[in-house]
Amino acid sequence: MERVAQSKHFTKWVDPVSGVVSYILTSDTVPHTQSFYFTNRSLTNDGRYLWVYCAFPPAGDANYGRSLAVVDLETDTLTHFPETEFLDASPLIDLDDGTAYWCNKSGVYKRGPHKEDKTQRVAALPPFLRGKGTLARIATHMTFSPVKKKVCFDAEVGNHWVMGDIDLASGVYTVWQEFDYARNHAQFNPAVPDWMLFAEDMWAEKQDGTFHDITYDENGKLARLWTMKKGEAPVYWPPLYTEARHEWWSADGRSIYYVDWDYGAIRIDTETGAREVVDPRGTWHAHCTDDERYFVADENEIDGKKWYRGCKSRVHFYNTETKKYVNIVTENPALYTREEPCGYHIDPHPQFALGDTVVMHTATVTGRVSAAVTDVEPLLERTR
Repeated sequence: MERVAQSKHFTKWVDPVSGVVSYILTSDTVPHTQSFYFTNRSLTNDGRYLWVYCAFPPAGDANYGRSLAVVDLETDTLTHFPETEFLDASPLIDLDDGTAYWCNKSGVYKRGPHKEDKTQRVAALPPFLRGKGTLARIATHMTFSPVKKKVCFDAEVGNHWVMGDIDLASGVYTVWQEFDYARNHAQFNPAVPDWMLFAEDMWAEKQDGTFHDITYDENGKLARLWTMKKGEAPVYWPPLYTEARHEWWSADGRSIYYVDWDYGAIRIDTETGAREVVDPRGTWHAHCTDDERYFVADENEIDGKKWYRGCKSRVHFYNTETKKYVNIVTENPALYTREEPCGYHIDPHPQFALGDTVVMHTATVTGRVSAAVTDVEPLLERTR
């Protein structure tokens, strides 16, 4: 965290209500930066390389056109790599060496964090994704298998979805399952081989725009949460209450977490089937430390107004041991309107990183969309 605090690329910002300090990425080179989607960490284990999403408004949108930049916190340099233009939220960082992986419309690519590093193709677009209609994604957000030999994919092409894995050494795609209804947000279990968590999602038919929402089960619960083991049928996990969104695995691979707008972050124990609320404040996205004692989450509708892309938001920290909260950002101001929402998917998406010592998130507190970093230790002090 000391490197971030001393970097010329970050500006200290103090929340006017909570007093929590964050450091906001402020670059003249890149006008719009974001932290990664909350399932994918982007600060390397040695604390040197911090990767961020970039955009150059009005170019691109949330599906395609953003690219990557890296802050080298050892040399205090920021480098943008325009060749990393990526689909969806596909980028994935190898936290051991800083290599970035991403998907574009021709396959999966990687490059290192230094200017002199070369971009390499990892896997070409396979025949089963060619000539089948519009390619919306190869992977929503790639994740590694437990030993980092594969990444999972959840491709969408036309009105068709395909899930499986990609071998990083050979570039070979292995199909696990095909669907005729939206399936995405696939994530490899971080501890158990060949086991994925994924979501049923809403979608619109490519021909005429007919909208299909997530289905509800016979008990009136949203059928969002699914897992699948290679070679086996998908398994549905009913939520505790009615709703379920924005799921992730616990670090030990035993638990599925998800959020409920009204009831907060909820845990499902995959061994016992037990379900429990762990962060009771209504949330939008959430993430936990590896030991599952502390949570960060973002909230919308903080002033009673309904959500839209780019609305006001809040980011909080929750200590499950003391049941105390502190706001990291009491209010991210809206930089967009309901009539003209943001096209880049700028939800705060808070996540723990660097051995759970910092929180990465996206902030609008300086009047622009920027990646931000917050030290965890002061959050612990304020919630003891």
